Amino acid sequence: MKKLFLILMLISLVLSSVVANGSQESSSSTGSPAWPTQPIHIIGQASAGAGPDLFVRELQPLLQEQLGASVVVENKAGSGGKIACDYVWKASPDGYTLLAHSSPLTTVTQISKNCEYSIKDMKHIVAFDIAPYAVIVKADSPIKTISDLIEAAKSGKISNANSGIGGAMYLQSRIMAKALGIDYAEVPYDGTNPCILAVMNGDVTFSIADYSTAVNNDQIRIVCLLSDKRISFVPDAETIVEQGYSIPFMTMRRGVVAPPNTPDDVCEKLIEAFKNALNNPKFVEYANTNGFQLDILYGDDYKAKDVEYYETALQFKDYL
Repeated sequence: MKKLFLILMLISLVLSSVVANGSQESSSSTGSPAWPTQPIHIIGQASAGAGPDLFVRELQPLLQEQLGASVVVENKAGSGGKIACDYVWKASPDGYTLLAHSSPLTTVTQISKNCEYSIKDMKHIVAFDIAPYAVIVKADSPIKTISDLIEAAKSGKISNANSGIGGAMYLQSRIMAKALGIDYAEVPYDGTNPCILAVMNGDVTFSIADYSTAVNNDQIRIVCLLSDKRISFVPDAETIVEQGYSIPFMTMRRGVVAPPNTPDDVCEKLIEAFKNALNNPKFVEYANTNGFQLDILYGDDYKAKDVEYYETALQFKDYL
């Protein structure tokens, strides 16, 4: 009987060792084998319905399917995106807090407001699209071309709606004004959507905003794209180059980043989840319907673009 007991004990010890070793191997091979085990919060730097918020809210249910966890979208708008960026910068680097942001807004704000965060040190997950800015006016505005805008600026008072002094829309406006040799009043609003409403209501003359704000909106009109290439979603919109002017211009990319030091294996899981979600026919149809020019980048490829935005913004630091 005693001999049988010893044999059973040995078998038990061997099985325990096998299970423990298997668990250890699984943990070492994946780093965070159980991740995610709690809700993932995506913090948007823009107000609901603007900028990257549009993407992450559409992707939310698809990401939940991929990750097997709740995905919560929150908005912490204000101060040129600084509030959201600072919040995520200081968050625990565990993959449960992410930032949905727009460049060059994040990079411009980092420079103009001497922010604590550094976008190049964030862990880059995915960039969704590329969106040139456009000069946008009310649909019945007499301003049809950039030449009309120049004449209006010289002959009387005109105004531009921007999303905040020291932000990306403001910087692009100041770059354009300097290049064209004109000036006008800058009227700051809290985000892009209020700028578009101000144009629609006739409260301001124009705004420099993402071209897609004019897609499916017959109350506003694009004077020109601040780009050297036309966009299929707004085929009738000319570029500023076509209208005979050459100015420095910035394009916008919207995407998701994680806090510095987020584990690589967690980032890889997030990238894989976004890849599958972005390839879902539901999302592709949504992007096409809303005129989003997808240009998807992951990881270091996305980071390289954000570094490029930062270096470009530095060249115009004196405009801020």
